[in-house]
Amino acid sequence: METSQKSQNYEQVVEKIVFDEEELEQLKIIIKNFTEGKIEAKQLKQNLLLCRGRIVKDISNFLSFCIDRIKREEITSEDEKSAKEDNFNKIDSQIQQDLLNKNELLRVVANKVSNIVENLKKD
Repeated sequence: METSQKSQNYEQVVEKIVFDEEELEQLKIIIKNFTEGKIEAKQLKQNLLLCRGRIVKDISNFLSFCIDRIKREEITSEDEKSAKEDNFNKIDSQIQQDLLNKNELLRVVANKVSNIVENLKKD
């Protein structure tokens, strides 16, 4: 997922945390009750603080989730990089072994050709 899409998704999650519809409706009722004198300022403050406390807790949990996810992605990326390097090293070793085998074959062929040339010169 590209970065701007991730940012947009994160913004939506945070927006849902901050602007919880049910909680906003409850706050409207509490504020209305306060303005009508049905509850005291202390109760209003307490409800507002509980609401804000929930928001902080939920955002904190979300950030922890995001950090864990980023760490897992980095580990996965490092594992993939390590696997690619291992694969490259295996291929490199195979190529080196093939080159050694082919060089040995060339030496054998060169010796045979040299022997044939010397035999032809003798004749």
